[in-house]
Amino acid sequence: MSSLLRVQNASFVRGGRRILQDITWEVRPGEHWCVLGPNGCGKTSLINLITGYEPATEGDIQIGADHFGGSDWREVRKRVGLVTNTLTTFIEMEEPVLHVIASGRDAKLNLWQPPPPAWRRQAASLLDAVGGAHLRGSLWGTLSQGERQKVLICRALMARFEVLILDEPCAGLDPVAREQFLDWMAGIATWEEAPSLVLVTHHVEEILPCLSHVLLLRAGRVFAAGEKSATLTSANLGAVYGAPVKLARRQGRYTLKVSGGAA
Repeated sequence: MSSLLRVQNASFVRGGRRILQDITWEVRPGEHWCVLGPNGCGKTSLINLITGYEPATEGDIQIGADHFGGSDWREVRKRVGLVTNTLTTFIEMEEPVLHVIASGRDAKLNLWQPPPPAWRRQAASLLDAVGGAHLRGSLWGTLSQGERQKVLICRALMARFEVLILDEPCAGLDPVAREQFLDWMAGIATWEEAPSLVLVTHHVEEILPCLSHVLLLRAGRVFAAGEKSATLTSANLGAVYGAPVKLARRQGRYTLKVSGGAA
């Protein structure tokens, strides 16, 4: 089976600091992944390499048959939906919300001219679907963090993509909004032509039954990767987080407790 996404022996150095080291990882059609690890382990840096916002210092990044450096990544990027707070630093405060969403169609930011009417209608429909109809006439700079997450999610859905990467998409969402988002994400996995989902998080509570595989990162390296049932264990998580922990599962959802009398 061909890969949708492949990272081969990738390393990343910034300012003399080695952030990622010898990362090898593969996403195949029909797989839904969770990338899990503590703060500072390299999760977001890995996503930046895949999407081409930062180049790998060593190794190879491949999406489908395209290799980074050998293809126009502006075109390749159109096949990868991305929801990440990194984008928020590039979006102009005066950009209309519907323009932000419509920009996902061509994987661009800050459109030079208004999007076509059909794109605006699609953007408005997506915004309505996530409970954001009241934001149609708003500007990006006026939104709360939770509202911005909803808009970025809609932006990712504007394009036809093979992989949808969600980089800590629940950050800034209250508990009710988080559960609503997770329910919506679970629904995407049931689509007839669903993209492969990649959820990046450090909360096991966000790992849904629809996620089939887990990639565990520790200090910029792959600690373990594979099917969720074999990879997501108390022992592995204890090693990744550097503390004795107990993983519990109930009705397909997980909780994690630190053992040993920690406060």
